[in-house]
Amino acid sequence: MKTLIRYIKIWFLFAKQELLFQFSSKSSAVLFFIGKTVRFLSFLLILILLKHNTKTMAGYSIDEVIIFFLTFNFIDLVSQMFMRGVYSLTGKVRSGELDFYLAKPVNVLFRVLAGSPDFNDVLIFIPFLFFSGWYIGQAVPLLDAVKIVLYFAFLVNGLLISIAFHIFVACIGIVTTEVDNTIMLYRDLSQMGRMPMEIYREPLRFLITFVVPVGLMVSIPARVLLGKAPPSLLLTASLVAVTVFLLSFLSWKHALKMYTSASS
Repeated sequence: MKTLIRYIKIWFLFAKQELLFQFSSKSSAVLFFIGKTVRFLSFLLILILLKHNTKTMAGYSIDEVIIFFLTFNFIDLVSQMFMRGVYSLTGKVRSGELDFYLAKPVNVLFRVLAGSPDFNDVLIFIPFLFFSGWYIGQAVPLLDAVKIVLYFAFLVNGLLISIAFHIFVACIGIVTTEVDNTIMLYRDLSQMGRMPMEIYREPLRFLITFVVPVGLMVSIPARVLLGKAPPSLLLTASLVAVTVFLLSFLSWKHALKMYTSASS
């Protein structure tokens, strides 16, 4: 418990430093915030327009498809808020700043992932959370406590998969000093989780569900909330999340062993 409290305090220190840095370049931060807001609203507008012209999509009503979209954005925003640091790992490896992290009494993986929280996402996340809660309450029939608890449990399950992906990207960054292409590939693949997996044909559906499990990351929480997830799939999703998470940690340890200090 003491360790958890300590790392929460450390994260707030990182957050304070990052906030001061973003204030030093206000114009860039404002443009970045506007861009993210426009992207979110544009896709939501498309779904709303579909609602007025299409009754179903892959067996789901448009209201249900919007819940998939909101679930994806929840996981995506939380990941961006807390794991933005991996985007700048390349520069830290090349400059030798990672050597400095390794010498400090703070877990280096925590420092790499959580060292640069994104406050633009925080500003979007707060109204998004209220809107999502209101929309789910309106769109989901027979919403009960069991569905809500399972929904949040599998949101955590999805976040574990997201954390694992970011750790894998960090591993590649340490070994190759290049993360930009890898993180963009992950971002592109994860965008496919905005919609129900049923809209994709095999073998693509299998690929993005079990090989690169963005489908399990996003679709399972939404299907649980809608009461459309069989127990066998819930068990599979949990096992995949734990397995991928453990593999990412093993990969991280291996990557650190392969790391060549900038001073060597």
